[in-house]
Amino acid sequence: MKKVLITSTRWGHTSIAKAIEEILKDQHQVKLEHIEVEPFSKTSYHLIYKFFPGFFRFVYFLSKFKIFRQFFNFYVERDYKGKLEALIKKINPDVVINVYFAFNSSIESLQPKYDFRLINVLADPWTFSKILVSENGENVTFDEYSLRKLKSFYPKAKAISAGWFTEKKYHKVKNIDRKLIRRKLGLDPNIFTLCVVSGSEGTFNVFKILSTLLNPNNKMQVIILCGNNSEMFRIVKTLKSLSEKIRGPKIIGIAYTESMQDYLRASDLVVGKAGPNTMLQSVATLTPFFAISHISGQEDGNLDIIRRYKFGYVEENPRLATQKLKQIIQNPKTSNKFQKNLKILSDYCRGSEEKLLTLLKN
Repeated sequence: MKKVLITSTRWGHTSIAKAIEEILKDQHQVKLEHIEVEPFSKTSYHLIYKFFPGFFRFVYFLSKFKIFRQFFNFYVERDYKGKLEALIKKINPDVVINVYFAFNSSIESLQPKYDFRLINVLADPWTFSKILVSENGENVTFDEYSLRKLKSFYPKAKAISAGWFTEKKYHKVKNIDRKLIRRKLGLDPNIFTLCVVSGSEGTFNVFKILSTLLNPNNKMQVIILCGNNSEMFRIVKTLKSLSEKIRGPKIIGIAYTESMQDYLRASDLVVGKAGPNTMLQSVATLTPFFAISHISGQEDGNLDIIRRYKFGYVEENPRLATQKLKQIIQNPKTSNKFQKNLKILSDYCRGSEEKLLTLLKN
């Protein structure tokens, strides 16, 4: 049994961290610690994420340059090294598993002093940047493509591909009865059910399909998961009232919830921003995913994952996305073609448990 420290933020990374904790807790002594992001960085990220997600493309471009990475590491070590050292000194871990790239340089600098093993889990499955990699640790990537990409930049880096770490609650139902789940949630079991997701922080880009959500001709019910975005939740309540007045689709707004898996399973289709966790959580529940937006730079590769593994649709043009969605609503069975690929990818990602346990044995 090893002492394992898992380091994360409370953003989307925490879903990965919790999944890893679930995998290891029965065989190892595990401690999951969330490091609070520095207030200025947190506020800036939230504003950009919600209103100007395209800005991240510029950041990813800069990360190609060594001088930028050096400046970035200097900045983040100033904020996080002391906090991380205090944790490592207190827990004295045999292994540190890190899921937030901004902690890597601080943790690497502490390895010689505290003599632990570093495992770095890349939280971007196909969007590769040198800033995400730990040159001194052992890297865990999504699949063979991302592993080859990493090796092309760092041939000597230690790395394996393992799938995606998703909490067990998303995988545990093998035979999904969507109608039964809808009844349990108080939904109409017999009409097309759309789940609109916006990421853990809630991005307003999902409203590009607003005309579809309010169209009285679309016989459906719409679940809108707002994440931690309270402003978005208030807007959804207004949309619900408006839709009721025009006899449009039934709209159900959900603030941050720990039962997201139930709403995904209840749905015929998940629509939203192509964040890796939401996208692959949908895969785990065997629900097709329709990407209508993404964070430029940070999530570019996620659109290609949908195309490569063929488990859903990609269309970011508002007019074309609306047209495609209308076609799906009118003929829901068109999405049944994705079930085989959803099952294959879901099974692959479930294999991440065995791969991680094996890695810790070595």
